[in-house]
Amino acid sequence: MSANEALAQAIDPATLPSQPHTTSTETPWRQRANSELEKIVQLFSSKELPSLCVKALINAPQKPSSKWSLGNQLLMLLAGTSDARGFRQWNEAGRWVDKGSKAVWILGPVRKKVKTSKEALEEHGQPKEEFRDVLIGFKAIPVFRYEDTHGQDLPVYEPRSTPPLLEVAERFGMRVHYERLAPGVYGATDHTNKTIVLATEDHDVFFHELGHAIHRSFEPKSGHGQESEAETIAQLVAATLARLYGSPADRFSWSYIASYAQSNNPQQVGRLCMRVLDRTRKVLELIYPASSA
Repeated sequence: MSANEALAQAIDPATLPSQPHTTSTETPWRQRANSELEKIVQLFSSKELPSLCVKALINAPQKPSSKWSLGNQLLMLLAGTSDARGFRQWNEAGRWVDKGSKAVWILGPVRKKVKTSKEALEEHGQPKEEFRDVLIGFKAIPVFRYEDTHGQDLPVYEPRSTPPLLEVAERFGMRVHYERLAPGVYGATDHTNKTIVLATEDHDVFFHELGHAIHRSFEPKSGHGQESEAETIAQLVAATLARLYGSPADRFSWSYIASYAQSNNPQQVGRLCMRVLDRTRKVLELIYPASSA
């Protein structure tokens, strides 16, 4: 257990340093990053912030996968693509599936029309017969990756401006592009295929995904799904960089981290932040190594 993890057991916001402990060899950028990070942790540990702000989503070209569930979108991303469609859908877009290509399988709902019972109709005062859709299961649906097709070029969303630190993502081998994602999802990082997908031009979302990419370069993912500490590291990185680049995201960051702390109690949020403070600092240090900052 690190010193920060031990301190997290009994965190007192008043004991947090107001200024970072620095040495003469640290760069100004690192000093500023450390300073802002500690201010954020102190703030999050001391009071509850107002509810999060909704992000502005991009108006990217509509794709069939834009309407898929988050689970199916993740299956698509894990297959190494941000666009997958069925045979007919590709043909309608002017593209054709390459011979010998293997399908990616997603899940589609199977519904059945069921007659509403007489008792239910009478209870709601509806004399006529009515039917309702009932989900009875799921079926596997084959779709094919854009990379396994050929034909006309598809429209691509181009952001109004590229986010700061895009070159850092490239240094870590990550490709960044913009796509519509499932409702409520602003970004996603595919560590296997080295891809960051963004559904908004808000820079703090890119910073969050960049934080994930760098964090996993020294601490590989240990399980499936989202992990509270990994998400907190990424959002603390995002909150710190957002301050440094003049667009603070404190309220969104507070709400996001509180959701993973499963509490709106500032002390609980602060404990979670303190548990990951050392690893968050390491991510920030890797953005600009001392030799190049």
